Amino acid sequence: MFIFWIILSGKITLEIALFGLASSAAVWLFLCRFLGWDPRRELRFYRLVPHMLAYGAVLAVEIIKSNLAVLPYTVGARRPDGVTVEFDSQLTSPTANAVLANSITMTPGTITVSVDGGRLTVHCLAPAFADGLSDSVFVRRLLKMEKILKGEKS
Repeated sequence: MFIFWIILSGKITLEIALFGLASSAAVWLFLCRFLGWDPRRELRFYRLVPHMLAYGAVLAVEIIKSNLAVLPYTVGARRPDGVTVEFDSQLTSPTANAVLANSITMTPGTITVSVDGGRLTVHCLAPAFADGLSDSVFVRRLLKMEKILKGEKS
């Protein structure tokens, strides 16, 4: 916060620096005392950044692989034989379950129909697309990120 204060001030004088330190300290204490801000939780969040980038890369690869798997259905070489499956995701956070549901929907050939807590209902273009949904690379990565956010060792 102090660095942000200095950037916004545009110049550094003793008066600006002291007032900035006092203001930053007051805001920090307010955040910790009344808004429940925890610096350790924020540090755990910053540890997630490389994992989020890796998750995005895995998602991109899975989208490309799914595009190739759906291609025979789009050109008419195969007829779709849709199937709806339900599974428990093992994820505890509503955010992680939402990310999982959106990741499944973003990959061609699958769409998340509903999410009820950790129970997901997914419609797949073919039964082969339903294989391994409950233990997919998305679930494994999201479980690892949940552990980091909770402060557990992975």
